[in-house]
Amino acid sequence: MMSWNWLGWLLWLLILIFLGFVVHYIRVHQLMLIAKTGRRFEKTLFFKYVALVVIALVCLGTMTYFTIFRKVTPISNEVTVSYSYDPLQLTNDNTNDYYYVRANHSNEGNHRVVSYTYWTATKKVTVGAMSASIADSNDILSSAAVAYPWNKTKLRNEDNATSHAFAAKITVRYKNNPINGLGLRANREADEHTLIRVPAANLIEQAKNAE
Repeated sequence: MMSWNWLGWLLWLLILIFLGFVVHYIRVHQLMLIAKTGRRFEKTLFFKYVALVVIALVCLGTMTYFTIFRKVTPISNEVTVSYSYDPLQLTNDNTNDYYYVRANHSNEGNHRVVSYTYWTATKKVTVGAMSASIADSNDILSSAAVAYPWNKTKLRNEDNATSHAFAAKITVRYKNNPINGLGLRANREADEHTLIRVPAANLIEQAKNAE
């Protein structure tokens, strides 16, 4: 199915053409006014200029809002939500300490966590700390993950089936509709979050160097 983003591209093109027209119109008519009358101000022309500029700014502001500043939530009617679940695998990186997830710390400043690395049966996954969180207490959801519309029943089932060791990923994607097309967002990812569930905090390896 064709993406509605064509609508946004078309409107941006039309707005840029209109902005060029407004600048050209004002310049030409001012030069004509000066050439014919020697004056730089004419009341009727001034109000025409103001009207054209206001229309151009409203159009530009509207498209800027839809493209840059419009926010949606994971429960909005303008998005779809999908989930994936993976049991975690213990690893030790050839050491005696086994863990489910590695917290990769920055080498600079306060050495904050910049990413997490975990292992499943088929792959090694590294996710940015801004889009992931760890739950290592009795609560399945971390404080950061609470904001997302999880399937609580599925999370509890995964928690029981994996002995509290799994990764759940929620992906929020813009629907392919005219409203999202205005902002060039149709079919694009709006947000994602990976919830990394571990049985206890001592199963998190703290890495000195970020990957």
